[in-house]
Amino acid sequence: MQILGIDYGRKNVGFAIGSSIIGNSSTFFSKSYKNKNELIILIENLIEEWGIDSLVIGLPLNMDDSESEMSTEVRKFSELLKGRFNIKVDLVDERLTTIEAKSILKEQNKKTDYIINENHGLAAKLIVDSFLRENI
Repeated sequence: MQILGIDYGRKNVGFAIGSSIIGNSSTFFSKSYKNKNELIILIENLIEEWGIDSLVIGLPLNMDDSESEMSTEVRKFSELLKGRFNIKVDLVDERLTTIEAKSILKEQNKKTDYIINENHGLAAKLIVDSFLRENI
């Protein structure tokens, strides 16, 4: 099963491609977008290009497990994608993945602008890898 991981943001989104066969993800990147329609077209292209069977989207919960404004937005977005593409969508707790991604990139001595642009992609990879660990 091919999985598209999404670290959703209002301006930037991270993507990772994972496989249940190998049990992790390898391809990840970040992308800025101007509007939801542009983002949906990008996701549609990735689904077709990679033969995606399932989406895994990071759910930004507060540290006390409560919902945030952003988690409500992510839930609505996931329902939109589920209806649009008739595809399985799972939500995964993404608390601290962006912080972990920034830390990993800093350890790898990446420049600050790269960290800002790539941390969403790496966060998406961490989301997919977490999902695969818990569901394989």
